Amino acid sequence: MTSLDEGLDRRAIIWITNWTFSGTAGCTAVAVLITYYYIAPFGAEVMAMSMRLALFIPLLLAIPLFAFIGIKLQQLARANDLLTLASRYDGLTGCLNRAAFTSDVTAFVAEQDLKPFPTTSALMVLDADHFKRINDRHGHLAGDDALVAIATEMRLAVGDGGLIGRLGGEEFGVFVHHAHPATIGAMAERIRLAVAEHGQTIAPDADPVTVSIGVALFTYPVQYEDIFKIADDQLYLAKNTGRNRVCLIEYSRLPGGIRGMATQLREGLAGAPTDRFARHGDAPSRVAGC
Repeated sequence: MTSLDEGLDRRAIIWITNWTFSGTAGCTAVAVLITYYYIAPFGAEVMAMSMRLALFIPLLLAIPLFAFIGIKLQQLARANDLLTLASRYDGLTGCLNRAAFTSDVTAFVAEQDLKPFPTTSALMVLDADHFKRINDRHGHLAGDDALVAIATEMRLAVGDGGLIGRLGGEEFGVFVHHAHPATIGAMAERIRLAVAEHGQTIAPDADPVTVSIGVALFTYPVQYEDIFKIADDQLYLAKNTGRNRVCLIEYSRLPGGIRGMATQLREGLAGAPTDRFARHGDAPSRVAGC
């Protein structure tokens, strides 16, 4: 994240220059008009001296004054920008924080609900596997490196097609605005493989960092809370079936709408034994359509 100590950029310098000269010109024009109006009756000699003063005094005073004010205004604007960034982004990974991620996704969902032909979207919930073990064995700095590595691979895989947020601790969220069943699973799998293959190795005797991913593919209208619960249930399923894998579901496969599906998933997962899903562990791509 940038800071106030980095100085003013080119746009700020141009704005300060324009502000200074326009402000000085305005003050000078006002001074000349007032001087002419009040001094004209006193003759040409007095008028000439007064007009010189009306020109030079504003130039001497207004230029440094407007330059100083312009610099302070730009610094204030920069401080505002930094506060906005700090309120929206996670300082470690650079991802949106949970509040900003939830707000942005909720706003997009509300906008799509009003459209006659809404798009298809997807929500992923990712969690680093055995993250507590990483912190306990190698320290919190190693854990931070792992989180940064995960966020980096997520950005490379998602690009400009979605939002990435750190939901808390070692849990991340990805919202893809325009998703397709044939591609969203491949995107989630790219993230999983990239983290497993190129994730930060935290120590010579440590395994690479891996993630489990739950994906909910859906069409509108929906409620964000329902979609999040479904994606989170898929993450729970991925964790229960061996970790380092993707579980994806399309809500239209189940009757009763999105709320009915969320209820069915939670009830089903609560009553299902872990070994029921063991057959998914042998899938080469580790993507389970649930």
